[in-house]
Amino acid sequence: MFRSFLSTGLAMACGCIVCGATPALAEVVFDFEDQPQTGFSDGALTSLTLTSGGLTVTITRPGSPNQFDIYDPNDIGNPTFPASWGARSISPWFSNDDTAFVATFDRPVQSVSIDMGDFGQDADDLLLEAFGDVDGGGALIDIAEFTLPGGADVTDFTQATLTVTALSPQIRSIRFIGGTESFDTPFGTFSIPNSVYYDNLSVVVPAPGVAIIVAAGGALTSRRRR
Repeated sequence: MFRSFLSTGLAMACGCIVCGATPALAEVVFDFEDQPQTGFSDGALTSLTLTSGGLTVTITRPGSPNQFDIYDPNDIGNPTFPASWGARSISPWFSNDDTAFVATFDRPVQSVSIDMGDFGQDADDLLLEAFGDVDGGGALIDIAEFTLPGGADVTDFTQATLTVTALSPQIRSIRFIGGTESFDTPFGTFSIPNSVYYDNLSVVVPAPGVAIIVAAGGALTSRRRR
């Protein structure tokens, strides 16, 4: 899915960008609906690379274990996700250890949002971090945290959208994780630090064609000088 935030004519864009004005921005959304489901906790994936709107993202789960899945709750008769989530999302349930996910972009981006949600009555601590280098490296640019309240029933789904942003396109990767450090049940106390589902990875980038427009503006300026 691709959406443009700002639409300008070529001549106007050339003039604005050459003058140093803020370039047009676009939103690219990876919602996983076109990905084949791999199960609830099969651990079929160690890496997932997706391309949309001229942007490529590679999602991994560094550490051990490093597996994850694309999950469709209809596949095993579980309660369904809300409509905004569609049918498929990332599932960490192959292992609920605290190995976070990392998403690396093939070029710098300005803002990243991701939906995190879970079924059940336990509260979940959510974390999203943005970094200046690939694979969760370099400077920590921004951080977002939220505590997701548990539902009233085991079938209730609670969710939140976390966002990290920069003043200019300089985010090369994000790290995200959500889960419960301690949850008391009639069967004992459990720690499940990576136990929420992830969907709708939304990325704000310079709109396609900006680089071409900059080049065109430079060429026009050069010709005028001649």
